[in-house]
Amino acid sequence: MKGTLILILLVFSFHSVMAVSPRIKGMIRDKSTGNPIEFADVIVLKKGETAAVSSTLSGTDGSFRITDINDGEYSLLVRLIGYDVYTRETIALRPSQPVLDLGIIELQPLEVGLSEVVVEGTKRQIIYKLDKKIIDASNNLMGSGGTAVDILENTPSIRVDVNGDVTFRGSSGFKVYIDGKPSFYSGTQALQQIPAGQIENVEIITTPSARYDTDGEVGMINIVTKKHKRQGINGMANMYGSTALSNGVDFLISQQLNKLQWHFAGHWNQPIRESHFDQQKTTIVDDVTTTSISHGPRKGKNYHYGLRGGIDYSFSPKTSVNAELQVVYDKFTRDGNLDYTETRKDATGESAPYNFNSRDEFDLHSTVNIGKAGFSHKFNDDGHALSGSFMLGYEGNPMEYFQSDLFDKSDQRQQGHRAWEDEIRWTVRGNVDYKYPYSKTGHLESGYQYHSYLEDGDYSMQFWNPEKKEFYWREDIYNTFYFQRGIHSVYLIGSDSYKAFDAQVGVRGEHTHQVLRSSIEGANRKVNRFEVFPSVHIGYTLPHEQKLTFAYSYRTNRPELFYMEPYITYRDYYTAEIGNPDIRPEYIHSFELNYKKNFGEQLLQSSLFYRSRKDKIERLRVPYQAGVTLDSMANVGNDHALGIELNGQLTINKWWNLNVNGNVYYYKIVNDIQSGGKKETSTNYDITLNNMFRVFKNTRIQLDGNFVGPSVTTQGRSDAFWFVNLAIRQQLFNPNLQSTLSFRDIFNSARYRSDITTADLQSITRIRPDYPVITLSISYTFNNFKRGSQNSRDNRDLFEGTNH
Repeated sequence: MKGTLILILLVFSFHSVMAVSPRIKGMIRDKSTGNPIEFADVIVLKKGETAAVSSTLSGTDGSFRITDINDGEYSLLVRLIGYDVYTRETIALRPSQPVLDLGIIELQPLEVGLSEVVVEGTKRQIIYKLDKKIIDASNNLMGSGGTAVDILENTPSIRVDVNGDVTFRGSSGFKVYIDGKPSFYSGTQALQQIPAGQIENVEIITTPSARYDTDGEVGMINIVTKKHKRQGINGMANMYGSTALSNGVDFLISQQLNKLQWHFAGHWNQPIRESHFDQQKTTIVDDVTTTSISHGPRKGKNYHYGLRGGIDYSFSPKTSVNAELQVVYDKFTRDGNLDYTETRKDATGESAPYNFNSRDEFDLHSTVNIGKAGFSHKFNDDGHALSGSFMLGYEGNPMEYFQSDLFDKSDQRQQGHRAWEDEIRWTVRGNVDYKYPYSKTGHLESGYQYHSYLEDGDYSMQFWNPEKKEFYWREDIYNTFYFQRGIHSVYLIGSDSYKAFDAQVGVRGEHTHQVLRSSIEGANRKVNRFEVFPSVHIGYTLPHEQKLTFAYSYRTNRPELFYMEPYITYRDYYTAEIGNPDIRPEYIHSFELNYKKNFGEQLLQSSLFYRSRKDKIERLRVPYQAGVTLDSMANVGNDHALGIELNGQLTINKWWNLNVNGNVYYYKIVNDIQSGGKKETSTNYDITLNNMFRVFKNTRIQLDGNFVGPSVTTQGRSDAFWFVNLAIRQQLFNPNLQSTLSFRDIFNSARYRSDITTADLQSITRIRPDYPVITLSISYTFNNFKRGSQNSRDNRDLFEGTNH
């Protein structure tokens, strides 16, 4: 704590204006609205030549600065998707004029639609800022018709498994934000809710500052949705279907009426994942060895239906309020139909094989009602501001249902069980944030947040009686439960610049009050805990368009409720689960060193990262009954990851862009579950090649190659696999109408295998996704729907820079 306070005092000593003088500077604005334009490509070329001498991107206030250019004559090119290209033929740099101020450069919006602009010029797929990656959603053809999960699939260090679950640098511990605010949902579920067509870009922040929630050891993913600021009605609609019978429709309509803006959106999304499941399992229980082999088809289907509508009202250019209501119905089903063979061996010998047919059915559904409200007030145009928001969410009668049965060859039920988990859930979140600029380059931020989650319900179960041929209630399994977690948070951040240095230091304090009650004797738990989480970000601007940044954050992973539920549930007939009420939070130290270098229009980005985690939470599997295993979450020990991530964005020629993403890291886990602290290590790696081809004026092709290396867990390992995707986008008849045809895993090469080996258990699981999966999506925009530029002239948000 003492060290954190010293760092905060140090950052407040930076009171000088940046001393790195640009040779060329200016401002970029929208000609029709006068709003600043962010992320415009500014390229300087030697006069009479086509090779870029230097390039940069405009900031949130539309400003740009270009340094390290020798005296001479040059030409200037400014371009951005949705705008006409701006050129200035002659720029003369003389010794007598150290800084050339080009003033305001106005870009003319194109009258044609988005799709035509896309094929004329390609926007950068990934934009690197000081401590985050910005993924351009429109530039990912494979995401068309899908959700945020599909956009992230080809992102560096992010992987989507056969079940559609997202992991980042090998972990599912990340927070999801929407437009800078925490999502109602968590993890993969939050990403599955957002249609890709309504996403402007995705921000990945690996070492978040103290401004954000501390949950999530690998950082946060912020989804920036599409908005507009033009007068009149604007909108878009998307629809898709696939050979797996996945289908979906979504739309977004909004209107700007002077001070009032309203929007109305909806989605109907039914993604389906089908695969062939194969598992061989051997358990040893009471000196009886049971070997089972099961194989057959499995099918998972998600249903996401939702409507949302809201308003934004500006009392003045500096003060506004907003409100939104949302209703969402979610349902996830999973069905399995497996052939099952079992043999048993004890001291008397080995039994004859038992042959069964296993049928599994899982259903989880809920209706969610969400209300949001917020306000913002700018005291001036220099960043002095106050804002706040409130969110209330209620899930009415969410139900989790499960049934698993064994049938003999004559289709008679021999064994079976089914279960119901009925509950209600409440989520409350409110925050107030204040920002004060104390100099031309520095500012202070502070804020308060309260977050509460409550769940109340019961769990009941029936088993099949083969003699009476009926189900009966298991009163010994029936359980009621109540869970409530409330977190009060305060934070303070200071940011400033001095010459070539940028610095940001923050500290966040969180008090957690948690109650877990259960009808199971001895399962009640209560937690009261106050913790401090510091963060540090430092940037240094090097000559020749280079940037070096360092970031550190201290974070945690609080266990979710299902990790702690102290009663047995079943995923299928052979796999039981039980929670652990004594599981502890994870605590993570994350360090990252980033280097970025522009070579004209080419870009090289590298990240060296180290993560140390205490009390790692992982799923463990042990024998439970003959042929049946029991899964439970446990604090297995400490783990460490040290690695490097590389990204190269290359313009091969005017019709071919290549993105190369590579990630390799050394992973070690010290397993405290086993005596002696057994260590498991592996070298994990993956690589993605993303090719974007402009074939004709209105046609683009995306070809991706992906390779994912092997990895270890506490009890075993997972094997490597590879796959190739192909997508084609074509403008149809009208500049506002376009279609995308995508082919996933075109060589049918994706195979998922995981092994678990202990003294009394061996389990080998293989999953092969069904092939082929071909998806056709159609998108339509009207009245040139586009995102509005930022209105603030404040550019002091040195690191995360999210001015939502």
